[in-house]
Amino acid sequence: MFNSSPITSWEGAEAIFSYADSPLGMAVCFWIMTAMLIVPLVVSYKAEEQAEIDHQ
Repeated sequence: MFNSSPITSWEGAEAIFSYADSPLGMAVCFWIMTAMLIVPLVVSYKAEEQAEIDHQ
């Protein structure tokens, strides 16, 4: 099962690392991911608070 890949050698394989050598690019990605985490949390918290107020 684990040896089912048609690739028998990784010689000549390439990889692309986006922003691997760019502190600015890494910072931008970090802040985008941070916003993608925090924004839904804040929105859901506000929605839950409003639902709690509406159902009292």
